[in-house]
Amino acid sequence: MRRFLERGCAGYHWRRRFPEASKSEIREFLDIFLDAFGFKQRWRLCFSPEDRVMDVYRALYPGRGTPDGMELESLVGDLEKRYQVNIIGSWREDITLADLFLQTRRPAA
Repeated sequence: MRRFLERGCAGYHWRRRFPEASKSEIREFLDIFLDAFGFKQRWRLCFSPEDRVMDVYRALYPGRGTPDGMELESLVGDLEKRYQVNIIGSWREDITLADLFLQTRRPAA
């Protein structure tokens, strides 16, 4: 996790990538991500829009076959519940936080 936690604040990257989004919208999305992974709130802006969710997951669980805490399932379920979107239908191995955030910005079909 060190590679994520030791870098500078990613707030600038979020605002640059999503200038139409308010800071509170970005914070709310990142809080859902943090909660799903059981991360501390102070880590919120350690994660960049370009971070791949699976890279974060693998940093947390580097060994194959290591039991996990169902973080990915929690993340998908929480995003789908909060934003009324189908995350699981668009899931990819290389999905980024920006990809997920973009889905939360679309109106529900």
